[in-house]
Amino acid sequence: MKIRAKNFTAVPIMLSIMVTVLGQLGMTFDAGAAPATVYADFNGDGKDDMVVGVPFEDLGTSTATANVGLVHVIYGSSTVGLVSANNQIWHQNSTDIFDTSEANDRFGRALAAGDFNNDGYDDLAVGIDEEDIGSIANAGAVNVIYGSASGLSSVGNQFWHQDSPGIEGAAEAEDHFGFALAAGDFNNDGYDDLAVGAPGEAIGSIANAGAVNIIYGSLSGLSATVTPDSIWFQDSGSIIDTSEAGDSFGYTLTVGDFDNNGFDDLAVGVFREDIGTIVDAGAVNILYGSGIGISDTGNQFWHQDSTDIEGAAEAEDHFGRALAAGDFNNDGYDDLAVGVPQEAIGSIATAGAVNIIYGSFSGLSATAIADSIWHQDSAGILDTSEIGDLFGDALAVGDFDGNNIDDLAVGVPGENIGSIGDAGAVCVLFGTSCGLSDVGDQFLHQNSTGIFDTSETGDGFGRSLAVGNYDGDAFDDLVVGVPGEKIGVNTSAIPGAGAVNVLYGSDGGLYEADNQFWHQNSSNIKDWCELSDSFGMGVK
Repeated sequence: MKIRAKNFTAVPIMLSIMVTVLGQLGMTFDAGAAPATVYADFNGDGKDDMVVGVPFEDLGTSTATANVGLVHVIYGSSTVGLVSANNQIWHQNSTDIFDTSEANDRFGRALAAGDFNNDGYDDLAVGIDEEDIGSIANAGAVNVIYGSASGLSSVGNQFWHQDSPGIEGAAEAEDHFGFALAAGDFNNDGYDDLAVGAPGEAIGSIANAGAVNIIYGSLSGLSATVTPDSIWFQDSGSIIDTSEAGDSFGYTLTVGDFDNNGFDDLAVGVFREDIGTIVDAGAVNILYGSGIGISDTGNQFWHQDSTDIEGAAEAEDHFGRALAAGDFNNDGYDDLAVGVPQEAIGSIATAGAVNIIYGSFSGLSATAIADSIWHQDSAGILDTSEIGDLFGDALAVGDFDGNNIDDLAVGVPGENIGSIGDAGAVCVLFGTSCGLSDVGDQFLHQNSTGIFDTSETGDGFGRSLAVGNYDGDAFDDLVVGVPGEKIGVNTSAIPGAGAVNVLYGSDGGLYEADNQFWHQNSSNIKDWCELSDSFGMGVK
């Protein structure tokens, strides 16, 4: 039986309930009995598939096709994980795909996977946040490509924007609809739904306040009529706080079941939120799922000046610029990781940090289980905080050591490796019954023993992160985007072509053996590397 991913919710609901009941009875749960989570399995073979966004890809040499963007799909296998066989590229000039590639569309900057028609095959949503709708510049759109027994197919593909019939709001210049995407089942009807961030949305006369549209799944896929689309912003209903210019509500999104009631919930990053007079300190709104879908009932508003939250709101912290959800203490309630990549650690500017807010019966709570904050000067964490590290600029959740407790990967794309500026790194914190811990934490980069390629200036290793189970074993695997990677050597090197490293899980966590290095000049991969393509800017 296929376990459908809900955007990093790595413990299925019934499994969580069983763990809780057995624990109450004093019985031991057999960790080895849990099936592996599936995150993005487009052909239903039980192995995840990897999607890599190349938002600055040119199609041809004409300026009319500059930076149109595309996505690569590389399929998993039970042998060595990801393989080049049957790999695909998709863009708006692909046969039968809706709309047309246009200059600066940046197709593929945001990605999400969910089973929107509940047919057993995951489907792919691709953000095109700079898509023009008619003459409306950068209004934004989303293409949806559906899965099948043979993988992603153009059959039944869809093209959504705010002027689509039934979609709330209206396409306006610089809305950037599709800048962020997340999939989850908000009304627990068996069909995944799609949350679409439009961080440039004007609310009335309030510019760039931001909004999020919810498009619900159905037997025929995403539909704005079977269950009506909804739009949410900080002036909606009883949503806490108010829309303000430049807030960018919807810049980031993630999904988890924070109260373990069977309905997925939505976390919305508002990283430019002012907290009082503190400019761009950042915040996160939480909207809970229900029988009618996303609702304002019990919604929450979190920031670093919230009661019992570690740290303090400071100018330009950007709390909420990255988000991820998972169950870090295996209590059945998903928890929220919040990136604060420009957090100052002492006097060290933009070193970065991550807050963890734990789930409970009543949803996210900083009192049921104390909130925690992590950074590179936290006791036991490998490496140290340095100016411009941007610890927490990207986040991803998976069970890398196979103990049925979620772990957290933290991107540190501004990390210097020795004297190599902005080469980038990833820190991995492992989950325990008490939550995330520094015990056994890992610090990985391209100069780590056995990791493919070499750390170079401006690589940005860790700029993007994604999790999948690409070989179908009991361990989740990690994709690390390296969008600044040069491909080739010496005078033949192509700056900014981009690449991804794939690190496979084991009972000891992520390991170097069998790691992979993919780019557009990899053997048998469609297309080829070009200057500043930024392969790996988005990954899923």
